[in-house]
Amino acid sequence: MTERKTGILRGITVLDFTRAVAGGYCTRLLCDMGASVIKIEPPPIGDGIRLLPPFGGESWAMPPSMSPTFVHCNAGKKSLCMDLKRPEAIDLVKRLVPSVDVVVENYTRHVMPSFGLAYDDLRRLREDLVMCSISGFGMEGPLADRPAADAVGQAMGGMLSLCGEEHGYPYMAGNGIADSVTATTAALGIVAALFERLRTGTGQHIDISMMDTVFAVDCAAAPSYVASRGAYSVPRGGRFHHLACPWGVFKGPQDKYLVIMAPHDIPWERLARVMARPELIDDPEFASMDARQRNREKVHAIIEEFLQTFPTAEAAYKTLSDAKIIAGVVLDPWEVANHPQMASRNMIHSIPYPLADPVPTISTAVHFSKSPLTVGRAPFVGEHNRTVLRDFLGLSEDELDRLHENGALYQDDVVPHLAAHTP
Repeated sequence: MTERKTGILRGITVLDFTRAVAGGYCTRLLCDMGASVIKIEPPPIGDGIRLLPPFGGESWAMPPSMSPTFVHCNAGKKSLCMDLKRPEAIDLVKRLVPSVDVVVENYTRHVMPSFGLAYDDLRRLREDLVMCSISGFGMEGPLADRPAADAVGQAMGGMLSLCGEEHGYPYMAGNGIADSVTATTAALGIVAALFERLRTGTGQHIDISMMDTVFAVDCAAAPSYVASRGAYSVPRGGRFHHLACPWGVFKGPQDKYLVIMAPHDIPWERLARVMARPELIDDPEFASMDARQRNREKVHAIIEEFLQTFPTAEAAYKTLSDAKIIAGVVLDPWEVANHPQMASRNMIHSIPYPLADPVPTISTAVHFSKSPLTVGRAPFVGEHNRTVLRDFLGLSEDELDRLHENGALYQDDVVPHLAAHTP
């Protein structure tokens, strides 16, 4: 496997035992920044998110094993598909470890030790190894053995309690935010540990909990709860914000929505003038923040009436933004992808794939001035078995054939045909 020559993490090799999003997107971030990532997958289907819908149709012409979520979280990686229940596979992993810099996994805490692949086992093979374990609740504590997923992270990290209507159900964010913010935190921890290794020559084990992460990244509500020792609480506000008014979601023209924030008296006065309603500035119902909060339904009605005078939400946004009022149009992901701002930031890359048309793929959001990111294509199941084990361990074709025949290695039936269709 040819070492990557570009990117800020060039020369770093990652052995990736992760599945789903919290682990997969973590190593995708490292991959975009130049690390060589070898993804260990179980036979026969590989990472379970390969099979998330949609599976096909005109809008997605990839094979069923290449779901949009899998492609996004695993762009640029190499796939090594092996059965870790077989001793031959564990032997191969242990032979690989001395050649890698980082191991990442997101099983519950007893799985890697059951394979003989715990941090203490692996650091005997490479003393300066950096290992990162991502889980729902961390390696210690009463919940350490419990399974978790994105919705559980949102719920038990405190996020879900803040979303939704005040007297209704809490609402889940629909974009896997607990998974992705945990992945990003884990990638930050790995890069920090690699920097420490550069200074001291020592590796370490990083323990990342989804519950910890969701709680820690709340820079608004959680600090107030903790600082007040629970005396202060934040009600679910739905389209309203608990701190100020106007601050929330407003219905605009053509059934589109906007967010508008005027959290102090000066921006409120500016908004009143933009709406050609200067009398609102001194009206006792709206003259102070407390008054606007008490009359927030009226405030929203006035603003929504004003928004309906525009032909489009974008026109309303331009007028508000030109007046230095904080606002934005509520966009769905496809609208974001096609927004001129995204084009100027080069956030969508068209990635060639064998057996299919090029796939638009979202870039990592970091922009380096001297070390550009590289977005690659996601692998098919077991696509790189031979390349990785031949290049890292020097296995012969006969040895590789035997490992496939006895079930230690597995590859998708399409893999032997890829070379002829690779763009």
